[in-house]
Amino acid sequence: MWVERREFLAPVPYESQNDHLTIVLWSALRCADVQHQVSDSGPPCEGSCEDANVLLLRGSATRWINDEPMPGLVQIEITDADARVHRLVEKSAVVGANGVLHEGAEYPIDVEVACNPRHQAYRSGEARTVNVVDLSPWGVDDPDVLYPVERDQLSWDAPAVYSDLSICARQGVALVTFRRWREIVGLDCEELSTLEDHLWEFASVTPETFAAWYESHPLVRRGSDDPLPAEVESSAALHGLDQVELRQAVRALTVITYGGLFGRVESEWSLTGLQDLAAVTGARGVGLAPPDRFLGSLWVDGDWGHPSTELVGRWRAPGVVR
Repeated sequence: MWVERREFLAPVPYESQNDHLTIVLWSALRCADVQHQVSDSGPPCEGSCEDANVLLLRGSATRWINDEPMPGLVQIEITDADARVHRLVEKSAVVGANGVLHEGAEYPIDVEVACNPRHQAYRSGEARTVNVVDLSPWGVDDPDVLYPVERDQLSWDAPAVYSDLSICARQGVALVTFRRWREIVGLDCEELSTLEDHLWEFASVTPETFAAWYESHPLVRRGSDDPLPAEVESSAALHGLDQVELRQAVRALTVITYGGLFGRVESEWSLTGLQDLAAVTGARGVGLAPPDRFLGSLWVDGDWGHPSTELVGRWRAPGVVR
């Protein structure tokens, strides 16, 4: 069977060999749909594939399909964590930019397809965790089509992007950025300092200490429309900060961790929190802390992350964003 995703060529007929076969015809050039990331200067950015690193999923180019449209089409096979084989049809330059994919090549040829981490799924009956990804960064498949894959099918290389990081590492990015922003605007409040300490502590929270930690800070118990403590509001007014701006920053800072505590963790949620924080801090010239400082805790090795006390201490070290 085949499924036409975009009308960039006449459908390529193919006889399905099993019920788990998926063929996707997609028109994306390598830079058509680049992974949505948060730039270091604040707002979201969309760059070319040459300067936007992504997680890569191992696959295989199994045969040449057609010379048209240029530079030609190849069939790609990806085997997921359930041993299902997905067959996709893509432009050769998208997955083989070095020119190794052509009509006269000897197939199969190992390839890598950019993927976007979505969530991790623990399968209690199998006692294993699988990474669930989509193939949208290079436009190979629709972002709504999800693939469960094993950790050893994924590869990563620098430079880092924020979606590479675990929740704890993303929270670290936000906390370092928030502290630098407070220094720049002169917002020196005990309530905000202890909020930072509270959020840093999450990396060492255990099931036994979670209940005591969860609501131990007053700022995480306030509603989105509740006023901030008087000391915080007074300090903000003294330094010309808008109350709405400050509330947005505090909410964005806390939602990165708190937004996923109950229910399945979706990568997009904490990235949105980073984006919202960057919108506030970037207005004052403070960009997000670079993601490569936080690579000791990657999403694919555990969505929440398990950074050691020593690693968190290095993240918190003065000057990490300078």
